[in-house]
Amino acid sequence: MAFNDDEKPPASNAGNTKGLVTITEPKFSKDAAALSADEVTAVVELKATSSTAVREGLDLVAVLDVSGSMQGDKLQSMKMAMQFVIMKLTPVDRLSVVSFSGSATRHCPLRSVTQQAQADLKAIVDGLVANGGTNIKAGLDTALAIVAGRATTKARTPNVFLMSDGQQSDGDARQVDPGNVAVYTFGFGKDADHALLSDVAKKSPGGTFNSVPDGGNVSAPFSQLLGGLLTIVAQDVQLTLTPKAEDPTAPDLDTMTVAPGTDYTQTTDGDTGVITIKFGTLFSGETRKVAINFKLLESTLTTAYDGLVAEAQHSYTVQGSLQGQTPQDVVIPRSPDAPADPPTSGKAQAVLAEMARRQHAGAIGEARQMADGKNLEEARYKLADAQNALEDIVLNDGEKLVAPPTK
Repeated sequence: MAFNDDEKPPASNAGNTKGLVTITEPKFSKDAAALSADEVTAVVELKATSSTAVREGLDLVAVLDVSGSMQGDKLQSMKMAMQFVIMKLTPVDRLSVVSFSGSATRHCPLRSVTQQAQADLKAIVDGLVANGGTNIKAGLDTALAIVAGRATTKARTPNVFLMSDGQQSDGDARQVDPGNVAVYTFGFGKDADHALLSDVAKKSPGGTFNSVPDGGNVSAPFSQLLGGLLTIVAQDVQLTLTPKAEDPTAPDLDTMTVAPGTDYTQTTDGDTGVITIKFGTLFSGETRKVAINFKLLESTLTTAYDGLVAEAQHSYTVQGSLQGQTPQDVVIPRSPDAPADPPTSGKAQAVLAEMARRQHAGAIGEARQMADGKNLEEARYKLADAQNALEDIVLNDGEKLVAPPTK
């Protein structure tokens, strides 16, 4: 299965591509680490410019479930959502429509969304009829083949929208490897398989799952997402952390690892310890954070100093060109008087708050899985524990990160 008949789009916005993504100075969980063996967590943040002077064209493949389980309200809601998506796209963007039941059908190649194309695409969607089995894998395989076969890829961002109730009867969508293509999944109906659709989205870089409410504002989940996708300023955003020492014979760093709760694709070289984190695409003004745990060796010095532990470098692709940025040193203050009490600086407490938020998000995910498995009581306990953990954090102004609920 190969497709290379995508329409040639008009040129996307072009401008200065320097400094579109910047890296902030790391924040640490301690104001200073001890001279003895110690552990510190750092939060590194990448931020995209808020300017839309440079914008990547969107190549979107909509994968639509037209199996028998989508009959009735779910099919109508999906059609309404697609009409909204079509209206939001512009001629610099391209859209292809794939439907699936027991097998998949490509209704059109990637088309530049001109006024005429909008009318044609709307007619395709309006004509969809639901019947047959559900082979989500076939739909995704077809979408990824469309993306892989594109004749025009420069300054284009490929994405897949999967709209389904997730009730597959043929194939296994979890087996699909999306590679570097973001897959956003949308669950229609109260009986949608949230676990399956979430798993499919999580396998892709930056992909997310969204539930589309019955009888509600079906455009809401799409509006927020398109607001970002239509302002993409950088692709293939990547952060590399390389162990580094001022004096190789007396290094400060023992090991560094990515902290739990990081969903981005990551690799660690077993020989060099180099960590690579892939963030995918960044929207205008969007930030991405990653937390790194540094395990420090006992210092050979006896006075306060700044310990060099790593070098951070980020890169990204814009308008088809790779932009490598200047490496920055990661330096952790070390002191013989490092306080044992919780840190007082705003930066340090911001790191603790970020870690608590990550734990809270993880707990919510676990609770959702418990709820999907009908373990509602355990899910409630998990959420209560996560809420209590957030309420225990006190910021440097004496206020709590989260106020306890009033009774």
